[in-house]
Formats: sequence, structure tokens, C-alpha cells
Amino acid sequence: MIISGSTIVLAGRFSRVSKDEAKHGLELLGAKVTASVSAKTDLVFAGEKSGAKAGPAAVRGVPIYDEDALVAVLEGREPGTRPPSPPFTGVPDERMGPGEALDILKNADWSAFSPDRDTVPLRDALHALERAHGVTDAHRLATARLRDAGAALRHSDVHHGQLNGHALSPDGRHLAVGSWTGEDYDRGGVLQIFEVATGRCVHAIDGIMGGIGFENYSRSLQWSADGKRIALEYNTNATGVWDPFGTAGEPIADAFFLGSGRPLGMAFAPEGRRAFVYGGESDFLRNVIVAMHEGSVAGPPDARPEGTEPIEFSAPSRESWSDEPEFILGRAFWSRDGSRVYGEAGDAYAAISLDVEKRQVSWTLDLEEDQDAPPPEWSLDERLLAYQRGGKLVIADALTGETTAELPGYPGADVLCWGPDGRLAVVGPADGTVGIIDATTGEHRHDLNVQAATSNPRGWDARSWAWSPDGERAACVTDVGRIEIWSLGESPERLRVLDGVRHTVGQWEYGFGLEWPADDVLIAIGAHAVRFLRPETGEIMADHPFHHAPAARRPLFLAGRDLGDRLRLDPTFALDEDTWAVAFEDGTVIAPPGRDDDLDGRLCWAVDRRFAWPFHWGDQSVFPDAARAGVGAASPETELLLTPFRGRGSTAKVAGTWPPPDTATVTDLITVVLGTLVDLTVEHSAVYEDWTVDTFQQLAMIRARRGEAAEARDLALAMPEHRLRPGHLARVALALGAAGFGAEAAAAFPYADDDLAQVSDGADLAAVAGACAVLGRHERAERWFAAAREAADAHRSNWEVRLPLVWALTECGREQEARAVLDEGAGTPGGRYHGVPWLVCLLRRGETELVRELIGERSEPDDPNERHEYGVRWFDDWTAARALTLNGQPDLLRLWGDINRTWVRDDLPMAERIAAEGRPAGPTDDQLTDLAAQHAGLAKLPKAAKRRESAHVARKAAEYGHVSAVLDLLPGTGEAGNYGLDSNTRTWVAFSALRTIAIGVDVDVW
Repeated sequence: MIISGSTIVLAGRFSRVSKDEAKHGLELLGAKVTASVSAKTDLVFAGEKSGAKAGPAAVRGVPIYDEDALVAVLEGREPGTRPPSPPFTGVPDERMGPGEALDILKNADWSAFSPDRDTVPLRDALHALERAHGVTDAHRLATARLRDAGAALRHSDVHHGQLNGHALSPDGRHLAVGSWTGEDYDRGGVLQIFEVATGRCVHAIDGIMGGIGFENYSRSLQWSADGKRIALEYNTNATGVWDPFGTAGEPIADAFFLGSGRPLGMAFAPEGRRAFVYGGESDFLRNVIVAMHEGSVAGPPDARPEGTEPIEFSAPSRESWSDEPEFILGRAFWSRDGSRVYGEAGDAYAAISLDVEKRQVSWTLDLEEDQDAPPPEWSLDERLLAYQRGGKLVIADALTGETTAELPGYPGADVLCWGPDGRLAVVGPADGTVGIIDATTGEHRHDLNVQAATSNPRGWDARSWAWSPDGERAACVTDVGRIEIWSLGESPERLRVLDGVRHTVGQWEYGFGLEWPADDVLIAIGAHAVRFLRPETGEIMADHPFHHAPAARRPLFLAGRDLGDRLRLDPTFALDEDTWAVAFEDGTVIAPPGRDDDLDGRLCWAVDRRFAWPFHWGDQSVFPDAARAGVGAASPETELLLTPFRGRGSTAKVAGTWPPPDTATVTDLITVVLGTLVDLTVEHSAVYEDWTVDTFQQLAMIRARRGEAAEARDLALAMPEHRLRPGHLARVALALGAAGFGAEAAAAFPYADDDLAQVSDGADLAAVAGACAVLGRHERAERWFAAAREAADAHRSNWEVRLPLVWALTECGREQEARAVLDEGAGTPGGRYHGVPWLVCLLRRGETELVRELIGERSEPDDPNERHEYGVRWFDDWTAARALTLNGQPDLLRLWGDINRTWVRDDLPMAERIAAEGRPAGPTDDQLTDLAAQHAGLAKLPKAAKRRESAHVARKAAEYGHVSAVLDLLPGTGEAGNYGLDSNTRTWVAFSALRTIAIGVDVDVW
């Protein structure tokens, strides 16, 4: 680093040196220190909170260094070099025995231990000692010292959803993988770091908003050249920068410009302070360079301008360019020297080189106009480019875009893979051929007879082909999921065949690809597994299957919740397909007895979140269950978490038949529904506030319809204050009063007219009128009914007002007036939200002739020759068929099926049986068998995929009237998050199940 003569800016806050001291020291070294970044700035030293000042430097590529570099310069060292420190003398010589090694470690100054410098040599020495003498006290002492220094126990089973991408660190020492969220979007995705040399997980960051990458999109993870930063496409269409070895779930810097439904591509600059992302308003190239040093950058089209202004590229100076489409560069990457951005404009079938300094296009090359053709690929040294076009394999100079060689093409090839020294593999799964090319000379070397698996280079980072680091060997995934190792000398030879990691989840089969980062390490990477192998022997170094879902209860599951979810990283993991285990960071482990070897295969101590240390080298605290772990945990924090388990014995779920006996009641389910409302704690959330008051109203209505007047009143009065509250209380009072519970109705509706000045919704007006009528407040009732009639008559087709008015008039005994209002309406109401609730009311009241009239005479039959039209048939929703079935109305069901041209024959036997015998008191034998089968399938799913299916089975249990089964399934559904509710969250499922059990269908209770 040249300091003398440089113009330097100090940005942000420094903790080890004051700005005045730094300025004085730099000036003594010959630098000029200025207050702000300008075109003359040569470099920036940045501390904390430096984004605003350092951003303009970052976006222009001015070098930015951290406080460590500043201190190094002031001390006369080169940045990145360690300050003088005493060596660590505790690494045993390989010739030492256990006693000598123990003495060396005991006498060592562990304060001099540097993880980056000393972990690997110490680990290698202790491996040699173990091979000669087994695990000794020396191993246990070293492990204890590392644990005291902060080493944490790690398992690898950290992902909620499938892996979407990966990237090797530039030094090849670490593999980063990123995953999707699974079904719980709010839980986020996971960035996981493996140490390549050991194949072990050494770090993971959970809770990355919206997950990392996206299925069928590649290059979503990119490292900086020094390996200190990693850029991720996350939350579908944002780009963020993280410290890959830090713990923060939030990015150091982020950029967002367009809220699309898919990632838009990015490239991370080698210095790690800027990125090439979608953005800007150019009509030529819809990508810009943004500062990614610290803080947020945003702009049009979907965000307000924020942060340092992005840099746009100018169009080539040729008149015809205006006729070309605007480009969005995908699969982009930044050249190692920082001068170019390369990528592919997929929609335009072009490879593009951008000159970063000039902010211009260097060249474009036309590609094969076929999405199935392999994308262009740049050589490892970035000197050459390969692509196919017009039946030719073209090699081009990456700097100029000029063709250097043309060879016969490979039809059906799906990926081009560069190896060292300009070697190129053209992989053709279609014809079972892999072509080997020397691209530096344009010479065709070999055609290998290999039936390779298909690759998806535009959608998955791992390919079916991987070169060894020396280029003398290669590995290929075959179409049957095996891995062939080839020697590629003068006479190519298949050396051996290894097992792959093809994985089946449900009905889907997932393939895998390869990376060969070190001579003795080959990595197989799939969407649900990562495996590290020795290519010379086929030995599996480490195997990491994700998303196993043992049928047994999770060890930390208690009172409907998994207590492990409270922690930054969930300690529960699948030891195998049938067994759960728990590994806390402090070393406390819960696992069945006799599984030490299996635990050692899944666990390691992570040193400095970078290096793996064997689990079996330390003293182990392994307990058979959470109850016993709670009194022997390795730290007070774990002991506190496990306190609820004390005295409970084993928490493992005893295998038995399912579903359980149906001993629960509707009251039990109502209690659970009320409990789920406690989870809706997001402040100022209109969605959650509306949901809460709606739920209280519906619970009160269910109680009222069951004749439980006091309980209905209490629920109504417990409803929180809200703009909807008066109308909701009026509905409850109307239902109670119409059923003869006058005192409870009066208590539930304590309003005077002056208190109702804000009521303006037509449906609420009708409810207030009906409540006043059943309470004997006739003069008030007439005024409110008049207002409701006026609202209904304003639009004769507005059934959202008209039908509630019909209901209110009917409930308070004014049937003739109700019929007049009904007949004056035009069209039909919406099916589920108004029509079917009214249908359920009519069936409850026994008004089947009116139902017959509405379905048969006031509906237009569906015309099979025309597009299905809504609004011309009464009760045009499948829930209407279920309501007719459960109310024993086979004739009306047939009529409904005829009018809607819908198959109802499967439901007719049940409707006829209910008509003859009444509705069954509980599930039938066939229904119990069906529930058991669905539950058995549920047990085989991973946790991240289980929420949706748990919700589905819970709804089916509700349809069958099995309350206990519903309650047993609810803990497996999703929790409410920060972004609203969906139909798989526990709150929604419980409420839906309750309405289904109460009235037969999941619609509003009127």
C-alpha cells in the first residue's frame, strides 16, 4: 500500500485510535488527509458508521480499508499482516508420545494461540497422535482450552428449505451454501459455511429474510476476493452483503430496486465494497453499480432513492442501438482485477463485457437462440470465453471478444466446464459424450463415452462435471446418480465409480452436482444434501443429509412448541432418518445411548467459526433426554432453557395408533383459538387487529348458535376496542336476542345511538337495526333499518349490504319484509363470503323451498360452451355442496350439481345417509383410516415442508369432526409472522377447523 503522496479520507468512528492521531500519523508518512471523498481520493480508511462518507468512494472503486489496516499502516506494517506476537508453543511434535504431548499443551501459553495460524497445525499433530495412541488426555486438554476460548458445538442440519446455491471461497478453504425458507417465510433462510479440509459445518447464520437465492436461479452467492465478505441475493429480489463468519442476521449493506417475483442477478466486486445489480432508469442496460460498503441503497422503479447514487452504463455510440432491446445482465460476475463485468443477456441471446472504469460496453457476442443451449463460460484465468453458435464451438478472447478458434459443436450439450490451463469439457447428456478441448491451442483432445446427468447451469451452481485442481483428472455425475472419476492423460481412463447424493423428497427426485476444490476433496452438492468424499478412495469424509423428519417427537417439544426455536440456531437435528438428537453450542447433547460414532459424524467443535475440531476429542455431555440434560447442562443458559423438562422423564413420544381418542370438545378448540390470538403481537398491524376482532365475533356467534348464551356474551364483551366492534357486537346481540336470550343480548350491546355515530357500513347498519329490534328498542330499530335500506337500494346488486339486511330482518321475525328486500336484489351474492353463510342459515331454519327456488329458479345454468361466469348462480362455491351434504339434502345437492355442472355423485351417498339417519356423532371407520394414512405420510416430511401438510390434515380432521386430532396437529402448523397471515398458520387453521366443526363448513357463522 502506497501512503506517501496519497490523498486519504478517514470515515466513521475508530475504536483503537482517534482521528486526530490517525491523521497526524498518516501525514508523517507523507499522505494528505482530507475531510470528504472527491475525484482525487486515493483510498479510504473506514471505521463504524462510515457508510455515508465512504459510499461515494465505494461505488467508484476507490480502495477502502478497515481499522485493522489503518493500525497496521500506523505501526509500519502492511495491511493484512499480523502484529508481532509470541508464537504458540503448544503444537506437539509428531514423534512425541501422549505424556510428552500433554506436557507441551499444559505448559503452552494459550493466550498466544491464534486460531487462523495455529488451529490446523495443532489439529494435524493431534490427528497423528490419535492414529498412534488413540484419543488421549492431550486431545481432551486441547479441546477444553479451545472451548474455554469460545469454540462452539455445531451440527449441520440447519436448513428449513432446499439449498438454492453455493460458492467456494477464493482460497478454497470454505464452502458457502444458501437455502430457501421452507414454508415459514418469516423464519428466513440459512447461510451455512463448511470447512473444505474436514467437510464439517463450522458456522451458520439463520434468519436471513426471505431466504437465499431462488429455485432455478444461479450465482446467488458470491465472495469478495479476501473472503471477508459474501454477497447474497435474498428476500427474492434484494442483494445484501454479510460477514460470512459473523453472527448478524441483517446485512452489512443492501440494495433494492425492483419488487419482482424472482431474483434479477448480481455481481460482487472483488474488493467487496460494490455490486452490479438491477436498477437505474437507462433504456439500454437495466443494471447499475451500487455502493455496498455499509447501509442501504435503493431507487426506482420500486423504491425511493436512498444511499449513494448508483452508476449507470452508457450505450454504445451507434445509431442502430435504439432498435435493440434493453439488456438485463444475468449470470454476471466481476473480473478479478475489477476492470470488467461479464455476463449473459438471456432474452437477447448475447454475451456481454462491460468496462467498469469507462462505464461502457466493451463487446457483445451473439449466442445460440436456444434456451437449452449451454450458456457462455469464461476460463478460470478469465482470458478465454467459450460458447456454441451455428453448430460450432467457439473460443474467443475474453478481453476483445474476437474469435481465437472454432471447432465442431456438440449438439445436445448442456454445460461447458473450464479446467486449469485452458482445458475445456463440453458435456453432452443427450448423446452420452463429453468432449475434452485444449482451448489455448484450439485442439480437440478426446471424446469420452460418459452418460452424464443433465446440468442446469442457469439455475444451479453445481454442474455434472468437475475438474481436479491440477486438471489431470475429472469427476462426472452419471444419469443414474453415480460419480465416475476419470484420468485425463494421453489415454483417458475411468478410474472408479462412487456413490452420489441423489435424493427423493415426496414424489420429487433431486439430482446433484460437483465441486473439486482440493486434490483430496470432492464435494457432491444437491438441494437436500452435501457430501465430502476422497476422490482417490471413495471414502466419505462427511455426509450431510438435510430435511430428514423422524416420526418421533422432537426432544425439545413441550406444550405445543419446540423450545429450540427460541435460539439463534435450532439445536435439534436428525441423527438419521428415524432419530432426533440435540446439540447445544455449549456441548450439551441429547441423543440415544450408544450413538457416539454417529454423533461424531454429525458434530464438531467450531473454532473461530472457521475451523472444525473433532467432537470425540473432548469430554462429552450426552444425555438420553431433555429431563436429565436439564440437571447436567454445560452452561447456565442451557440449564435454564431445559428447566421445564425437569421431572418429566423422557419426552419421546410413545408410538401408538393415530388419531387419538376423540375426547376433546368444541370448548377445548375455542380455548386454543383464543390462545393463538396471543401470538398476533405485531404492533400497529391492521391485518392482525382486524383478524382478532373478527375472531372474537365468530367465537361468540358459535357459542350463541350452540345456546351457550353466557359464554357468547363474555366473548363479545372481551372483544378489543376497534372500529368494527359495534357492528360485531350488534350481530352477536341479534343472534342471542332472536334465540330468546334477552338479558345476554342487552349486555352484549350496551350502545346508545350517540355511541354509534361512526357506524356507516351498510351491513353494520342492518346488524344494529336487528339488535335494537330484538331488544325491544323499536323506534331506534326503524331508524337504523331505514338507513340500511337506503344503503342497500343505492346498488341493487350490492349483496354485501343487501343479504346482511335480509338476515337481520329474518332474525327479528320480519320475514315478509326480508323476502321483499331479497326479491328487489339484482344478480347473486358472492359464493363463500355471503351466499354460503346465508345458505347455512336457511338450512338451519329449515327453509329448503327458498333454497330450491334460489338455486333452481333464480340461477342461470352453467353453459359448457362458454367461459364460466360468476354472479349468475346462487351459492356458486364448492362449500355450498358440502353444506347441502351435511344437512342431508340430496335432492338440493343434485339440483346444485346440475345448475353448476359439477360432479356431486361422490357426495350423494352421504347426503342420503344423513337424510335417513341424521349426522353421525363422530368420524366413521373409513374416515379414521383415511386420517391415519394421511398422518403417516405427514411423519415422513421434513419440518420445513410439514406445516402446509399439517394444516391440510387438520382441516380434514375437522371435516370428519375429530376435535382431538385437530388439536394434536395444530402445533405442527406455522406460526404467525411479521408479514400477515396465510392459510397454513396456526391461528388460521385453528379458526378454520373450529368453524368447520361448528357448522360443517369454513364460512362465517351468521
